[in-house]
Amino acid sequence: MKTPRNNRFTEVLGRELGRLFSDKVYLFIGIIAPLIGFGMITWIFSADVPRKLPVAIVDLDHTALSRQICRMVDATAIASADKSYTDLPEASRAMVSGKVDGVICIPEHTEKNILNGQAADVAVYINNAYLIKAGLLKSGIQKVLTSLSTGLRVRSLMMTGDNGNQALSKTMAVRLRPVLLFNPYTSYEYYLTLLLLPVLLTVFVLFGTIYALGTELQYGSGGEWFAASGNNLVIAMTGKLVPYCVIFYMQAMVMNLVFFSVLGLPLNGHLGLIIISELLLILAYQFMAVFFVTIMKNMRLALSIASAYTMLAVTFAGLTFPSFGMPDIARVFSRVFPFSYWLELFSGQTLRGEPSANAIVQMLFISVFILAGALLTPRLRYILTTPKYQGKI
Repeated sequence: MKTPRNNRFTEVLGRELGRLFSDKVYLFIGIIAPLIGFGMITWIFSADVPRKLPVAIVDLDHTALSRQICRMVDATAIASADKSYTDLPEASRAMVSGKVDGVICIPEHTEKNILNGQAADVAVYINNAYLIKAGLLKSGIQKVLTSLSTGLRVRSLMMTGDNGNQALSKTMAVRLRPVLLFNPYTSYEYYLTLLLLPVLLTVFVLFGTIYALGTELQYGSGGEWFAASGNNLVIAMTGKLVPYCVIFYMQAMVMNLVFFSVLGLPLNGHLGLIIISELLLILAYQFMAVFFVTIMKNMRLALSIASAYTMLAVTFAGLTFPSFGMPDIARVFSRVFPFSYWLELFSGQTLRGEPSANAIVQMLFISVFILAGALLTPRLRYILTTPKYQGKI
């Protein structure tokens, strides 16, 4: 008498749960490591933006104006002025050693030249090795010097007889009113956690599933797995993947809690679409694990390729460097990662409030990766049940 299919599924599921809770590696990849990672990233970027970056000020003028520049720079949120440096070489050595992120040199006769109606050059040196930090520091210092220059110009015009509005109009004939959309606070929490938390999740989904499949290959237990399913491929794969899918989906819900409740990430679209897309993302990376194990036929090699695959997804996702600025071949390459489509969907539904149709299109693309891995499951069964492939680490 044949065993009912639901009993076969229960048998495979029970077998997998036994493996899950008896192996510390499963517990670490599936539960402990993602929670630690989420907590660390949230804590690291909890300050929103860099503040009080050390800036050396070399004051060679020693006037009321130079002291005002020092006070204005120190009053900004981005910079912390250090006026202890007496010459430019000393400040330069401090920048090279990493003690300061920028140097402002106020030359001699700065105030005198300005009072005589001449231009005065204030040199600003910024460590541009860290682009985002350097950009914020440059912007903050530039605003200070621009405000000071404008104030001096307005004061000069008022001394010639103009009133305040007239002087300001002559000084700033065209006024810029910037409006920052989607991330108005220039927050690192919105920018980097939006990238790092999902990447962390996909890393553990991919590694955890490869380990679950690879150990069957390593210990030659694939035949036992398929025998438990009655040699039914659908039951075998479902019973194998469901426990991990549930665990990682719970991790995704924790990630959403961090995003929307802890960090206050805006939700301008539909939460339901985000939740569905996260399930598809987890399934896509689970079936990419099937793909890697099937192609590599070796757990260690599959894990190595998977690590490169997940890290390249960060590079080509288009968040740190826009995809439209990449060469054509790089833009095409960026489409081989499910994460690229999901990130577009997630940022569209949270920050930009895109139409639902855009999200549905992205979910269809993610589903292609699920289908690609599913088509290789018959080949995976052959590899796991063939003695010549077994016993490989």
